[in-house]
Formats: sequence, C-alpha cells, structure tokens
Amino acid sequence: MKRYDDSDIKSIYEYAKKLKYLTFNDILEDRVEYEKSVSESPSMYENEDYIASYINSLRKGGLGDFVEKVYFDIDNNSESRPDFHKVNLELKLTPFKRLKNKNVSAKERLVISMINYNNIVGMDFYHSNLWHKIQQILMIFYLWEKEVPRIDYRIFFIHMYKPSEEDLVIIKEDFQVIKNKVIDGKAHELSEGDTYYVGACTKSSDSSVLVSQPFSEIEAKPRAFSFKSSYMTFILRNYINPDRDKLDSIIKNSNFSNFEDYVISLISKYYNKTDTELFEKFDIKSGAKQKYNMLVLKMLGVNTDNAEEFEKANVEIKTIRYKLGKKPKESMSFPEYKINDLVKTDWEDSYIYKKFSEVKFLFVEFIESDEGYILHKAKFWNMPKHDIDSTLRKEWELYKSSYVSGVEFRISDKGIVYNSLPKARDTKILHSRPHANKAAYLIKDKNFEVGDISKDADTLPNGDMMTKQSFWLNNTYVFDEIINKS
Repeated sequence: MKRYDDSDIKSIYEYAKKLKYLTFNDILEDRVEYEKSVSESPSMYENEDYIASYINSLRKGGLGDFVEKVYFDIDNNSESRPDFHKVNLELKLTPFKRLKNKNVSAKERLVISMINYNNIVGMDFYHSNLWHKIQQILMIFYLWEKEVPRIDYRIFFIHMYKPSEEDLVIIKEDFQVIKNKVIDGKAHELSEGDTYYVGACTKSSDSSVLVSQPFSEIEAKPRAFSFKSSYMTFILRNYINPDRDKLDSIIKNSNFSNFEDYVISLISKYYNKTDTELFEKFDIKSGAKQKYNMLVLKMLGVNTDNAEEFEKANVEIKTIRYKLGKKPKESMSFPEYKINDLVKTDWEDSYIYKKFSEVKFLFVEFIESDEGYILHKAKFWNMPKHDIDSTLRKEWELYKSSYVSGVEFRISDKGIVYNSLPKARDTKILHSRPHANKAAYLIKDKNFEVGDISKDADTLPNGDMMTKQSFWLNNTYVFDEIINKS
C-alpha cells in the first residue's frame, strides 16, 4: 500500500520532500520498519541479496530503481509512460558532485528514454516518448562521493521540473536534429555535440552492441534521449540558489524558430567591421582578458560572463584570426592535462573524448587586413563523429602509449631539451605541446634539472618530470575542417 496519493501531484511532491537528507540506507530501514508495522510476514526488503542487486555499482539505474520500488512502491518496468502515470509525472534520480571551489555540478547527463530508430521517423515531437517523459519530472538529486558506499549516498535536493517556453523551442529543435539524422540514414553518426539541451547518448554497457536503422544498412549504436550534464548543472544551481546572479539570455522570448540561425543573425549585423571599431562600440578595453569572447557576447546582447543558453548547452566561443586563404598562424589550445591521469584513463572517459563529443563550438572568424582584423563570419561547429571515433582517438591513444612506454629526451649542447612525443606534423587533428611560460625538466638518468619544477613541470609515469602539457587543435585541421567547410 502506497503511503501517498499517486493521483495527486501535490501528495507525491510532499511525500518526495521527506527524502531530503536521507541516505539510501535510511530509506531501506524506514521501509523495513513500515513493513513490520503492517504485516507479521518477513519483509523482502530484509533480504540482503535483493537489496544488493539494486546497490550493485554495475547496475545502471539501480539506485533509481531502488527509490522507485522501496520508497515510492512503484514496480520497476521499461514502459514508455511516466512513472506516476495518473498525473503524467516522471521520476528521475540523478547524482551531483561538489567541486573544489565548493560549487556543485551534475555528475552526468540525465537519461530520459530510448530512441527507437524505426519509430522516430514517423513521429512528431508532441507524440514522442521524449515529450511524454519531460513534461513534468520529479528530480531527486543525491550527492556522489568517490569513497562513500552507494548505500550511504545522501539525497539533498528535490525539484519539480517543467521546461520553460524558451527551453522547449531548443529541445524541439534538438529532437528534430536527431530525427533528421535518422531519416538521412546517419543514425550511426549521431553525436551529443549535434544538439544543445537534449543529446543522443550511447546506451549500452557493451560498446560492440549495434542495432539496425531504417534508411541505411550500417548498424548504429543504441542511443537514448538525455538532458546534457551542462543543462542538468544549470537546473541544479538555479534550484539551490534561485537568487544567484543571473546570466543574460540571448533569447528574450520564444518567438524564434532556429537557435543557430538567430545567433548568427545577431553577429552578422557586425560583419565587415574591424575588431578595433567593435571594441570601441561595445566599450571593451583592448587589454582585457578574453576580450574577443566578451565582444561576441556583447554582439549577442549579453553583458554577463556567459550566456544562459551557452551555459545550459555547453557551447564554447572560439575566435579565429587568419589571412584570407591561409591557415591561422596558431593552433587552438585547450587546458593543461595531468600526464598520470591521462595514462590511467580510458578513451571514452577522457577529457578529449568528452570535449569533442559533447561540446558545440561557436567559431567567430576575423580576417587580417591593412585596417586590422575584420569580422568575417560566424558558425556553429562540432567535430564529426567519424573524426572522433577514428583519427582523434588514434592520436590521443598515440600520446597515451608514448607516456606509458616512456618519453625519451635529448639534450642539446645549449641545454635545450627535445622529447620523443609526436609533433603537430605527425598528426592530423591533435597534438600536445608545453603549457607553461618556461621549460622545466627533471631527468634522473641524465642527472639533468632545469627550470621551476614545482611550478612548471608535471610528473611522468617513471618519475621523471617534464614541462606541463596541453592538447592543441592543429591549425591545419582548423583551416581545412572549420574555415574552409561551409
């Protein structure tokens, strides 16, 4: 017997709020006590093997199933209808983590429902399983802690979610992008970077599992609709602190049909103007850090350090400066990585995989001229899946294997250190280079040390140290795949 009225959304919500600050073990103990109060029969919830099946770290969604069954008394099933179907309310349990800066972040995307490649092609958004599942969601956030047993994870936040009108426009676009790719026979090329708030995430513990698609003989990975982790982080932070400083929105109302076209239309008003003119127009100091990012945001009517839509969608602004017809002088940098973290990481858990499979980039191009740099064009871009799965992966693994097998060093007569890592000329998409102002090395078998080791060096698997490293997107790839492709 349920201890709430499942035909009354207010009753469900009030009952859900009692979960706040409880661990999963608390929930279990409460259920056992309740069972004893209403029946003399032994409770199945006292069966350790039964409970262990939910808490097993290998069972995806096990904690969600646990809360459904043990707390809400909902039988676990794979039906497409919402969990509280009488009030059209979906239940979703999702983890968050605390960051070093004491902020919070969603730990992962929120999986909504499976994508049926055969059904989606004849389905409009408002008849889709995606819409049925997201109209109303009871979101329950628990704190993920690395060293804490799963049964002792604690629930902190209960949130009743409904998509805003502005979000719904972009969510509908995301659905259509996924649907169109299936119609085009390209379900095997789906990537989370294709969309903004709703992604098509892989949904199989075995990466070798493939399924058929209707308009191609090429099999595709099973995928599910999901809210991106960036979107979930935005929801979480706004729920926890609704009074926090708000980010400006690019979209001032829901009267637009295509987000990308709308953004580009705002920037295109300033095409053919020099960066100096634009800095002056928007009162941006020429010495300001991130001045080009600030400029792009100002052109979009955003006066905060990011746009709400970009934060929700994990959009990164990148500016490119080059001479017309020539590749940019510089490759494009990404943050420093830790060498020993990289060698311990699998490809699909790596920073590089997540960056290029999940992030959408807004590239804004400036052409070098006698008058300075002139705003030329802007475009949204995400790396094609075939590049991610083939060349990018091979190049990342090339660096990983180089570190594992051991980096070799050669020291010139002038004390310059050369290493055996692959160079930009050896790769198509990605290369690694120093991420410090000054070189720093500690090479034990050569009895050699130079630079500020504590500040500028990173540790290799064998204990030697070399200048901190970061990955860079090759300028040739930027020229061929981003600048020269429409």
